[in-house]
Amino acid sequence: MIFFGGAFGLLLLALWIYCIFDVISTDEVLIQNLPKMVWLILVIILPSIGSIVWLVIGRPYGQGFRPGGAAPPRRPMSTHEHRAIGPEDSPRYIAEIESAQAKRLKKWEDDLAKREQELRRQQETGNDQNDQ
Repeated sequence: MIFFGGAFGLLLLALWIYCIFDVISTDEVLIQNLPKMVWLILVIILPSIGSIVWLVIGRPYGQGFRPGGAAPPRRPMSTHEHRAIGPEDSPRYIAEIESAQAKRLKKWEDDLAKREQELRRQQETGNDQNDQ
């Protein structure tokens, strides 16, 4: 019975050390539910319970067994799965932008033509006044 208690204690010690290293080496943006420092304090102060809670709800989903190991890459979506589509992927959106650009360009060209006519008139009236 003593051997069993000692082996169980060694397993808990190994779990505790593993979880401490795992919390420390896991990137903070991947940690779930609590900040990294809170997880570390929780695992250190409550070794057995904190370690189990870390493994169940704090550790990033899909992370490997190596402490701080990166999560495996996500599989690519198949063609039948839905994915978010941005407005720039819509042909209607592109047509609306091109239409708006064409309107702005037409307005700019009309404004330019008006200014050119105005300059010509000013030059003609200036030439007429200089001739007199």
